[in-house]
Amino acid sequence: MDAISASPWNRAVETLPGIGPARAALLAQLGIGTVRDLLFHFPRAYEDRRAPVPIGALAPGGVRTVQGEIVRRRRVELRGGRSMAVIAVRDGTGEVAATWFGRGALAARFPLGTRVVLTGAVGVYNGLALRNPEYDILAGGSGDGLNTGRVVPIYRLAGKLTQRALRRWIHAALDACADLPGDPLPAPLRERLGFAALSEALRAAHFPREIAEGERARDRFAYEELLGLQLGVLRARAGREAERKGYAHVVGGPLLAALGAALPFALTAAQRRAVDAVLADMASARPMVRLLEGDVGCGKTAVALHAIAAACDGGFQTAFMAPTEILAEQHALTLRARLAPLGVAVELLTAGAPGAAAARARLARGEALVAAGTHALIEERTIFRRLGLAIIDEQHRFGVVQRGLLAAKGAIPDILHMTATPIPRTLALTACGAMDISVIDELPPGRLPVKTARVPPAKLPGLHAYIRTQAARGFQTYYVCPLVEESEKIDLSAVTRRFEELRAGPLAGLRAALIHGRLDAAEKDAVMRRFTEGALDILFGTTVVEVGIDAPRATTMVIEDAARFGLTQLHQLRGRVGRGREQSWCFLLGKAETPEGRRRLEILCATTDGFKIAEEDLALRGPGQFRGCRQAGLCDLRVADPARDARLLAEARSDAERILAADARLEAPAHQGLAEAARAHAAIPA
Repeated sequence: MDAISASPWNRAVETLPGIGPARAALLAQLGIGTVRDLLFHFPRAYEDRRAPVPIGALAPGGVRTVQGEIVRRRRVELRGGRSMAVIAVRDGTGEVAATWFGRGALAARFPLGTRVVLTGAVGVYNGLALRNPEYDILAGGSGDGLNTGRVVPIYRLAGKLTQRALRRWIHAALDACADLPGDPLPAPLRERLGFAALSEALRAAHFPREIAEGERARDRFAYEELLGLQLGVLRARAGREAERKGYAHVVGGPLLAALGAALPFALTAAQRRAVDAVLADMASARPMVRLLEGDVGCGKTAVALHAIAAACDGGFQTAFMAPTEILAEQHALTLRARLAPLGVAVELLTAGAPGAAAARARLARGEALVAAGTHALIEERTIFRRLGLAIIDEQHRFGVVQRGLLAAKGAIPDILHMTATPIPRTLALTACGAMDISVIDELPPGRLPVKTARVPPAKLPGLHAYIRTQAARGFQTYYVCPLVEESEKIDLSAVTRRFEELRAGPLAGLRAALIHGRLDAAEKDAVMRRFTEGALDILFGTTVVEVGIDAPRATTMVIEDAARFGLTQLHQLRGRVGRGREQSWCFLLGKAETPEGRRRLEILCATTDGFKIAEEDLALRGPGQFRGCRQAGLCDLRVADPARDARLLAEARSDAERILAADARLEAPAHQGLAEAARAHAAIPA
């Protein structure tokens, strides 16, 4: 990589022809400061402009390329001092207009009789027209070779940057770096995978002869990036494990054995596999970072109990963190029911928990081995004497910083994350090796999967009748409405009106209450308790019910305007029902206005598998930041997309493990480029 470091691609972009300070500032908005940055600004798409469409065959919709002679041109003055350029282009089959709004001066660039190539979206403006098309003026029958008559790259832009200018600068950069002296990918690896060498691949990525050639070149750089990520993650993890040995817990102790004998049910095969994986992690001095994924009701808490028992057998403490007070209380009750008969006391730490000061004192002295709680567990005043295990329930509700603060309460505790639907970032990290995963993919005997259906407006009376029937049988309903932060007051008012309409209309006579985020904690807890105790038939509210309530008599979930919710959120809401042995239903109301919204609802109706839903969510939302704290959205990788590039990711993981097995420090000359890439990905928090 040293040779490459000295190459022209480390020069500032201003060294390229046509790029001055103003244009460099625009490029900086895209994260481009050097020639290398420019070359690694890969196309977001390609357009095949090799065969122009006959003008007579044009129809509204889609992007098309045409070629013809300019027969008219004019500048049209618009209101507000703006103007528009309009030209008419004719070939042997017909005539089409081209319009450029806000660019009236452009008309002067098109002398009558000039032959042009135009590429743009076909719309209607006093007849068919290409709106703001790219253009090439053909002199002597040919253009500059970058914008017409070939497969053309389409880039992400910023400010007043144009595709034409970016192509011209990238082409100049390729010429300046035609003979790069090195390649991060070793030749044997490239040859095995069928990837081109660096210089050739860069040119193919930007100006391919065929779209498939460009996509293959893009795959080479995506793989290179993923390989660097895998190497960085695996090396960093190995380094942490070497420098900071974790606790090697006792996994065959008396408490663990007593727990197994005392459980009133047999573990499913999936639970057993998860327990074995968790205990193997805990028995090792390698610090555990494991995700336990499984749908609501699959028995994740039973797996956690085995981990807690193993920690207690060695005299280590456990912190069990949940996102809401009522959920923490429910966990405390569950843990006490299983552990108290075995002689293990469970403390509860929440903002409203009585005796919190005394509980903290017992934890600090090491007298209490287990604490269930909320964010109170990560407060400075909460001190653990010997924290050996941190369990984070509803993992998707906590940020990277919060999870890190809990881990910091101990020297090097084992960490067990639990969720029904991992956030996209977490799913991506598990795929990259930063976190191990266990999936509980079966329900206990007698537990039925929740059925999901969309309800059109015409069938709402039937839904209301079904809710009344369920209430008469002693079963409960959640009724959820969306709430958008940008218009919270307006939305809350609408939610309240909807509640009153239903309570006074089709659901009159049923015991109902409204819950939302603007209620104080005491009010919310009071309503939730009434519901869990069976004093309410319907709990009507916003997504505050997403987590925090375990109501076995709840069999129906109704979600209004379901397409406004994210996929993970929809699955979490659905998970509030189906906790008993009665068949439960989730009903989705409202119309999906966007293709993405329709796709979310289709996925939710098609599967109850939280892991599959997380994978789809990853594809729809993006993986978030690997090196930052954002949990979804645009990935901070330049090229690769863990959802799109799952095959390349698996290949990179396998190759990274093989490379490190032979050269753990990446000291071999052939691995110097990979070593630099690995260093860039070495500090990724789980």
